[in-house]
Amino acid sequence: MSVSEELSKFIVDSSVPLEIKNTSRLYLLDWIGSCIAGADSDPSNIANKIVQSLGGHPKSTILSTGLKTSAPLAAFTNAATSHVVEMDDLDRTSISHPGAPVIATALAVAEEINANFDELIDSIAIGYEVCIRTGESLGTSHYENWHTTGTAGTMGAVATACRLYKLDTTQTINALGSAGTMASGLWQFLENGAMSKQLHPAKAAHDGILAAKLSNESFTGAQKIYEGKKGLLNSMSKNPDIENMTKNLNIIDSVPELWKINYVSFKVHASCRHTHAAVDAAIILSQKINLSEIENVEVQIYSQALDLLDGMEPISPWAAKFSLPFCVATGLIYSQCSMREFTNSTIMDEKTLSLSKKIEVKTNHQLDKMYPQAWPSKVIITMKNSDQISEQVNYPSGDPESDVTKLQIFEKFLGMTNFLIEGKGQLIIDKIFNENHSPQISEILELSITTSSKQLSA
Repeated sequence: MSVSEELSKFIVDSSVPLEIKNTSRLYLLDWIGSCIAGADSDPSNIANKIVQSLGGHPKSTILSTGLKTSAPLAAFTNAATSHVVEMDDLDRTSISHPGAPVIATALAVAEEINANFDELIDSIAIGYEVCIRTGESLGTSHYENWHTTGTAGTMGAVATACRLYKLDTTQTINALGSAGTMASGLWQFLENGAMSKQLHPAKAAHDGILAAKLSNESFTGAQKIYEGKKGLLNSMSKNPDIENMTKNLNIIDSVPELWKINYVSFKVHASCRHTHAAVDAAIILSQKINLSEIENVEVQIYSQALDLLDGMEPISPWAAKFSLPFCVATGLIYSQCSMREFTNSTIMDEKTLSLSKKIEVKTNHQLDKMYPQAWPSKVIITMKNSDQISEQVNYPSGDPESDVTKLQIFEKFLGMTNFLIEGKGQLIIDKIFNENHSPQISEILELSITTSSKQLSA
């Protein structure tokens, strides 16, 4: 049986355990928070403008405007919007942000076909599973050039769409084939801090739905898109792990702890996840030092992170989120690295920029050995009197190992959203986590539209 055949059987037939359904609710809430927070950003506004110009049957809601368009176009702009503030979830082993493409797809399709809440939640868990397995199988060599959220995210999105559209196994195989040939997303945007990063989950969600829709009309796709000689894994990875795609797939319905969604990290800081361990270390150290006495700062990190973060100048809020010196300086000065620190004005803050110039970033090969199972960093501060103080963080805040609680996720959500949705954050939480009543998806969407968006669409 081919990888696509086994995956398709899982997507179509899997019975998601109750524990995983409950976990999926947390990631749904977290994604909605990121989408609300990114609603009035430049990438979101531009995406909305283009989507409106393209038209589309008004089936699915664009959260940043309250307007409706086709499911693929709604998923496109919602995915982009949810990825702007860099607070969406992150899976370490696949090196991807599964929520941005998967949940954007799930909500758009579920609203389009009037699916129930349980079907929505199941499709999220299944989309995460396929996305993460794909990213893991592509491995770290893939990540050198490809943004896994765009590539593996496309496969997670199509799995989600196929499940909701109730395609059969043959249709799902074809949809996987079409999605795989569209999967893309290159890191070149980092050179000038471009908005292309938001485009990656946007296209992933859009193309996942498109592939499922095409297959539903008998459009055929590659039958061995994963393991084929010119397929996804062999074309995009130096050392693909094909067996990983289907390992234990036939038993996970009865073993909840095997589901990949269990091990996805929540984000606490509004920057690239690769910066978070160093930011955590900086925040800890900020309580122990006098900033004026700092001579220099050395940040040690694993090689693949340095390849992405080294040399990034904070020329825009999006570029600043990838500048390790800027993020560490922010953590040292403000004891936080929140959305407030990444605006057009804050990235020009002379105090932060001055400290950034004292920060040197180096590879630590001991940290390399821990990656990608852990994303560690060590910060060493040398004071003007030659004293040194250091802190190493192996598992940043929000990792499963940090024992993040449901209450902390609720607090994060409320802090990011309440001022934008007229204090309705608790209502959203209550609806998503009501054990006695499954909400209407339309109710959650309506509550999640920002105040300014409601005025725009009125």
